Amino acid sequence: MDWNNILIPTLEILLTVAVFFITKKYIDFPFNYLKKKFSIHEEKIFHLKKSVKNLIDISLILILISLIIKLPFLGEIIQKFVTPILHSNIIDTEAIKLSLYSLIKGFLTFYILLLITKILRKIVEIYLYLKSKGEEVASTVDILIYHFALVLIFLIALSTMGITWKLLIPIAGALGIGIGFGIQEVVNNFISGFIILISKTVKRGDWITIGENFGKVIDIGIRTSTLRTLDNIDIIIPNSQLVSNQLINWSYVDPVVRIHIPVGVSYSSDVELVRETLLEVAKETPFVLESPSPEARFIEFGNSSLNFELLVWINVKKIPIPLSKSELNYRIWKKFKEKNIEIPFPQMDVWFKNELILKKINDE
Repeated sequence: MDWNNILIPTLEILLTVAVFFITKKYIDFPFNYLKKKFSIHEEKIFHLKKSVKNLIDISLILILISLIIKLPFLGEIIQKFVTPILHSNIIDTEAIKLSLYSLIKGFLTFYILLLITKILRKIVEIYLYLKSKGEEVASTVDILIYHFALVLIFLIALSTMGITWKLLIPIAGALGIGIGFGIQEVVNNFISGFIILISKTVKRGDWITIGENFGKVIDIGIRTSTLRTLDNIDIIIPNSQLVSNQLINWSYVDPVVRIHIPVGVSYSSDVELVRETLLEVAKETPFVLESPSPEARFIEFGNSSLNFELLVWINVKKIPIPLSKSELNYRIWKKFKEKNIEIPFPQMDVWFKNELILKKINDE
């Protein structure tokens, strides 16, 4: 018996196991160093570390399997009994050559490439974060990398399994017919998703109004996007609606916007006092920006009131529009009460033209 054939594979196995446990023990150190040095958020480091660990685990398992197969006797048994079963074709045609071995190989290829893609995505996200490109840019790049990589990985996995282009071309043709008859809307949403990601008309984190719905965009997918309202309700919106319908993006270029707060006062009010009070409210409200400066406008002489309008600038990424309007209304009401400024309700005087008829009715 040649002991070298047993000793060398055994040492290789032991070395691989030792590397596995050493890696498990010290894998946290480089990630903790990066987190402290660059002040990276814990969540970003956690997901990157988890993906790297999974990739190391699967790699070492595959190495161990390949080394165990090299052991005498065991390797012969595997070659004699297991290998023929794994390599026997389940399907054997010109377009498909499928076996248990090719299926396992295809699934492993898909999983490993998916892990590598996830690691690359996290590295790019951290890089953009360190370059201060913003969460919107990072999320857009992340989504584009993920979906393009997913298509590529899927094709590579199919090829590894033994499915050739001769089969994929007819499938693509059938898919084209299906698109023509039944799934135009799905394809429309799919293409619209890429248009949104590339054009950046709507980004993750934007506050938008579409139709009667106002909320924050928390996710942009390839087919649909998610809008979260102030009531914490998630509205799933097809991407085609974000592309074809009119919407208001409150933070498209600049999150600083001006809002209008209408208020009416009685005709007996001092208009200069009203103006000063409105500006005082704006000055005392924390979320109102000092520059551009607030304005108080005398709009019109209404039927029952003198109508004013307070115009202030706010950052919609710090406070939503409805909440800011509500807070300003509370403060205006309180300040008007302190200064005895009356906010009238609609009033109507009714005059009877014929006094005689009125008296007659009263007498009866």
